[in-house]
Amino acid sequence: MIKSLKNEESVPVNLFGKQEEAVVFSTGSNQFDENGDYKKAGFPLSRQELDCLNWFLENVDIRDYKKEIMAYCNERYEMIGDEQITEADLESEIHIFAIAVNIGGVSQSKDGFLYPEISFFGDCECDPEHGICIGFRDKKFLGVEAQDWTL
Repeated sequence: MIKSLKNEESVPVNLFGKQEEAVVFSTGSNQFDENGDYKKAGFPLSRQELDCLNWFLENVDIRDYKKEIMAYCNERYEMIGDEQITEADLESEIHIFAIAVNIGGVSQSKDGFLYPEISFFGDCECDPEHGICIGFRDKKFLGVEAQDWTL
C-alpha cells in the first residue's frame, strides 16, 4: 500500500504479467493551487488520489481487459484499412508508461460523456498520434479511448 507519493513519481505495476514502472500523475483538482495555477512539479498526491491509486494497483489487472483493448485497436486499424491484431499482439501493440489520476476534476461533460477517475495511459501502434487510455470510474471499467480522454 502506497502511503505517500509525489506527482510524476513512479510505482511498480503488473503489465501483462511483467513488473514494470509507471509514472503517476494528477489530472484532477490537486494539480492546481489556491489561485487556480498549476502547482510546481513534485507536489504530493492527495489522500483521495492515493486511495484511488491503491485500489487500482490492488484490483486492476490489464490482462482482464485484453478483449476491450484489442477491439479498440482493431477499430483504429479498420479506419485506416490496416490488418487486425489478436490478443497475442497486445504486448507489442501498446506501451503503458503512466497512470493518470483524475480526482476532483471534470467527471462528466455537458453531453453526459464520463471521464475516468484513474487510467492506464500510454502509446499504441494503432494510433501513435493520440495514444491509449484504459479508464476506470467508481471502481469499474469505463472503457478504452485516446489519451485526451483523461487530459
